[in-house]
Amino acid sequence: MLHDSAGPLDTVALLDALNQGGRALAEASRFTDGVKRLLAHIGQATGGSRVWIFQLIDFQEEAIIQDYVFEWAAAARYRQLTQRRFRFFSTLFDDPEFMRLVNQRRLGQRQSTITHRLAPGSLRANLESQSILSMATVPILVNGRWWGTLGIDDCERAIDWEGVGLDTLAIAAELIAAGLSRQQLSSRSSQVELFHKVTDCGVWEVDLTSGDFWCSQGLRRLLGYPDSYPHVPLRRVLVRLVGEDRERLFASLRQALHDGIAYWRQDARVRIADGRTRWSEVVADITYDTCGRPLGIAGLLIDISRRKLREQQALIASHHDALTDLLNRRGLEQHFAALPRPVPGSGDGPAEAHLLLLDLDYFKRVNDRHGHPVGDALLCLVARRIQGTLRHEDAFARIGGEEFAILTTAMAPNQALELAERIRRAVADEPFSVAPGENSDRVTLSVSLSIGLTRVPPLDDVHERQAVALARADRALYIAKHRGRNQVEVDDEAPVTVNEARSAGT
Repeated sequence: MLHDSAGPLDTVALLDALNQGGRALAEASRFTDGVKRLLAHIGQATGGSRVWIFQLIDFQEEAIIQDYVFEWAAAARYRQLTQRRFRFFSTLFDDPEFMRLVNQRRLGQRQSTITHRLAPGSLRANLESQSILSMATVPILVNGRWWGTLGIDDCERAIDWEGVGLDTLAIAAELIAAGLSRQQLSSRSSQVELFHKVTDCGVWEVDLTSGDFWCSQGLRRLLGYPDSYPHVPLRRVLVRLVGEDRERLFASLRQALHDGIAYWRQDARVRIADGRTRWSEVVADITYDTCGRPLGIAGLLIDISRRKLREQQALIASHHDALTDLLNRRGLEQHFAALPRPVPGSGDGPAEAHLLLLDLDYFKRVNDRHGHPVGDALLCLVARRIQGTLRHEDAFARIGGEEFAILTTAMAPNQALELAERIRRAVADEPFSVAPGENSDRVTLSVSLSIGLTRVPPLDDVHERQAVALARADRALYIAKHRGRNQVEVDDEAPVTVNEARSAGT
């Protein structure tokens, strides 16, 4: 209700002003144009001298710094926006009246001020210097924080704006705050989409208090949703994660939240729109309140398929022999580590793991007589022929110059012996035609193998199990060599000495 020299405001006119002003904010191509039109509608409906917006720049211990950013004036004599004194102006907290005004704005409260009723001080003097007889102000709150102030100055009437006047101004402040939020979101979205284009990643954010989820247009597109799709629920994104990776990701995230970690990352496979599965790195910042409760998570989904491919290639290279493409000693160790651990009290059973050590007989003579290129080509041919006798699950490795190893699983002792004999005959019974190069003459070579065979002991310690198996197989191979070569020798499983274990492990 207006008092003193004014009658009651026209409620219909105020509602129409808010309606037209809100529409202007929503439809204007630029936020600033929409705000100017809203202020004009309010000024014309209220009959005020000017309607303005101060933006809060800084809140210091002794003063507040603001900027005069928007203004509508009923006449040229009321205009102040272009005056230098209102550009980034500082106001000292030297007046209790002004301090009370500022504190109310910080708390989100609105004020109606009649200048001649104020106690003498800097606030009254400042209003009088601008010929302001009365003023209405409401804070503009963006995301719960005081962003600025919306006000009406009247230089003709000393009136009380309490009631419908301040109600109208408060609704207008909320419309402006919503417009600011949309502008910030639009700006962020544009930056995010540009970021997505140059880095091939998606941006996402989760509000842990409300459960709200937001993701960039690029991420929606990656997951197969059209650009016009309004909202992608979080559950629809999570279902795109490969099951086991999703479980691992959640376990890692729960631990991070429990530990209060602010930066978190995890690799996971994601099923994208074209049906492919690609590796992505989930990187996030986690925010907490003052009590340590998690508030939100914001992060990136970065394509790391190329990195994973390079890692996989490097891993394969580190576990395989460059010449024969078989496993190397490190690759064989991995297969030893993957063997099932023995179950106490279950017994060894008829089907067990066995280790075969194979060594080409008199291979040094091949290198000395025909050269290393022929020797290398022969090793590859021998490896290929032996591979043809093995099952897919058998681990076949080259662990030395002409020395190979085969780790088998789920075989009875007689089956392992039959396999060893089959391998020996496959190499010895048919010569090899070796071509060391495209323009080189072929060389026909007959070679044989000596093989040491042992059962892998059911020991709990992985390294001890491997060391004992290698030592026993090496001991059996040594016996086969000294008994004439081209034969299979089965280890008697006598205790392995420390020197035997060390020798087999090198």
